[in-house]
Amino acid sequence: MSAEKTLEILELFDFESRTLSVPEIAAKLQQPQSSVYRHMRVLKEKGYIIEYSPGLYSLGYIFLKLAKIVKMDINLPAVAQDAMRELTRATGETSILLVPSNLQAVCLASVPSGHPIKVSSEQGTIVPLYGGASSKALLAYMGDRVVEEIFNTNMVKRHTEHTILSIDEMKNHLADIREKGYAVSVSEIDYGVTAYGMPIFDSDGKLVASLSIAGPKERLENKRVEEIVIALKDAVEKIQDQI
Repeated sequence: MSAEKTLEILELFDFESRTLSVPEIAAKLQQPQSSVYRHMRVLKEKGYIIEYSPGLYSLGYIFLKLAKIVKMDINLPAVAQDAMRELTRATGETSILLVPSNLQAVCLASVPSGHPIKVSSEQGTIVPLYGGASSKALLAYMGDRVVEEIFNTNMVKRHTEHTILSIDEMKNHLADIREKGYAVSVSEIDYGVTAYGMPIFDSDGKLVASLSIAGPKERLENKRVEEIVIALKDAVEKIQDQI
């Protein structure tokens, strides 16, 4: 029972109630202040609570350490799995989870739509950062230095007539992606494939991955862009809520 009360105290803290006094905690839990003081003393000694100002308490810095441990153990494909399945059901297209790696991108997971398409969506597949909505949703948030390095090291090559080969055109294109919040590509890497992609950020605002859907150009042309973007955004937000 004592441990349960201690946890109930910690659970009272949230974004709206970042600091609390003992009388406030006692009132919320309908417990005597003397009992709350005993629990608070233990929490303070262990670093779970700090006295923010005289009589006001907030969560301690130990939670930053615990949060980092949790984040290190997060399995992104497992966290994203349900959201990706829902995205594929909502759009009818293959969903793809991509992460940046050494000036390239790697497919971490995919949920196929059941419709065969020629697109690089196998787990472990390495794809260029400069082409396709999945990759450009990453590159748009990686900074000009990365863009320049990719172009200056002659990594960019023509895959189709729609591949962007000019660094200035690419920078303008990436700026447009940042403004809209999502990327679109049509036959940039794979002929006949259209894709929509969005970046995924963790709780610190750090870019960790991109989520995209890809399918035949003819089929996606008949779908409303707004509905695709909303479904993609919903899936990204569900993943971000967990990381």
